[in-house]
Amino acid sequence: MLLVAVLVAAPVAVILGSMIEPTPQMWSGLWATRLPGMITDTVTLLVMVVAGTTLLGTALAWLVTAYEFPLRRVVGWLLVMPLTVPGYVAGFVWLDTLSGPFGARGVRSVWLCGAVLILTLYPYVYLFARASFRSQGADARDAARTLGLGPVAAFLRAAVPTARPAIAAGAALVTMEVLTDVGTVRLFNVSTVADGVLRVWFGTGNRDAAAELATALVVTAVGLIAVERLLRGGARYGRRASGRPMSAVPLGAAGKAASVVVSCAVIGVAVGVPVVRLVGWSLEARRAGTTATVAGGVWHHLSSTLLVAGAAALVCISVGTLLAFLARRRGRAGRVASRVSSVGYAMPGPVVAVGAVITLAALDRTGIVPRGVLLVGSFVGLVFALTVRFLAVALHGVEAGLEQVPASTVASARMLGARPARVALTVELPAVRTAVLAAAALLMIDLMKELPVTLLLRPFGFDTLAVWVWQATSESLWAQAAVPSLAMIATGMVAVAVLLRAIERGAEVVS
Repeated sequence: MLLVAVLVAAPVAVILGSMIEPTPQMWSGLWATRLPGMITDTVTLLVMVVAGTTLLGTALAWLVTAYEFPLRRVVGWLLVMPLTVPGYVAGFVWLDTLSGPFGARGVRSVWLCGAVLILTLYPYVYLFARASFRSQGADARDAARTLGLGPVAAFLRAAVPTARPAIAAGAALVTMEVLTDVGTVRLFNVSTVADGVLRVWFGTGNRDAAAELATALVVTAVGLIAVERLLRGGARYGRRASGRPMSAVPLGAAGKAASVVVSCAVIGVAVGVPVVRLVGWSLEARRAGTTATVAGGVWHHLSSTLLVAGAAALVCISVGTLLAFLARRRGRAGRVASRVSSVGYAMPGPVVAVGAVITLAALDRTGIVPRGVLLVGSFVGLVFALTVRFLAVALHGVEAGLEQVPASTVASARMLGARPARVALTVELPAVRTAVLAAAALLMIDLMKELPVTLLLRPFGFDTLAVWVWQATSESLWAQAAVPSLAMIATGMVAVAVLLRAIERGAEVVS
């Protein structure tokens, strides 16, 4: 277990190790040119998106949980669908849509970039907040109303404080997504630190300089994680122990109309408009015969995407399940190992990619791998980097499921003479299957959209749907990017359906 934790944490460790002997010339050159702008754009985008997703996701979660209106159940699930639309896909759709009335230069700004990211990332906060609101029950809301508080005041003073840990967890996920984004920011000419890592890598070929710049992202991510844990204040997620379940309050005619209009407007802007535009471009590309690349057509890229996403998801689920069970039995040492193994998810994609390349190159030089085989630029190397990046999703999902297994059940099985391995296979593992299913669905959604790690570490000729979109949008070929974008969204919707089904059956969303 310790070996797995060390191996998974190695890419981040080597990035931090690059600061032992920094390159003053590189830092002075960056500070004199682009670094101040990178920091300003990163902070501006981060504050805007985190605030926007927190407000929008929390408000929508309370709306569909606390109030009854037409199509409420359908709307509640459709509000999760923006998870299937990558930010860089929504970005080029809205860039083209708004360039007509406002001009291309007018829409390439940090503000529109932030708006696009808010629309594609708010479901993270929405899912966490909705799960928390549903677990609160009706007692807190009724007590607030009894004290004379109106609906808004009851929401702000009773519901939100209780859901604060869940909202902070969702906002933390949004933070990591913003820090790791390179596709969306590149479209809108927003120069963030993550984009700077890629520019240094591809522009100069200086891997060490890219690693040093990546340390700025590591320090930022670690600091934000500490702030998020502080905001949680030691609170834990839990189920409602007693009291009446939360029941939706019927709205008047005006309230029903407003609820339907607002929720449908969010769904339409976040999913409807992009899908309609992409369908139109796809038809245009089909007529022009540009629905394929040199590497192959949509089925080739889709199979590559599913292959790497499926392999990485399988490794993450297998290793995460093993670590979760071992951590449950090894006490403090197990918990430390599981937290060390989770560090990659807190790191932006470019950081993990740079660290993985350095780690894999070191392994290639040791002679551990067979002669003539290289891990750098291989399928195995790509899966390793993706595992480093997303292992925490599987680990935390299984841990959440294990927390719901009563200790008395495990103790009873042990008293009957069952060994730990048998208890795990016959009692604990069946109990966490729904949580594992939810974690697998989340993994597939994230892995199919993932761009920086795949872009930097993919084998020669191994192009995924995300890489195809990146290559097409880099040359402003929107029609050619439409087909892979639709394929990604359609496949992602299947994964979202699995996720929602798992949540209905009792899986918890955790961070």
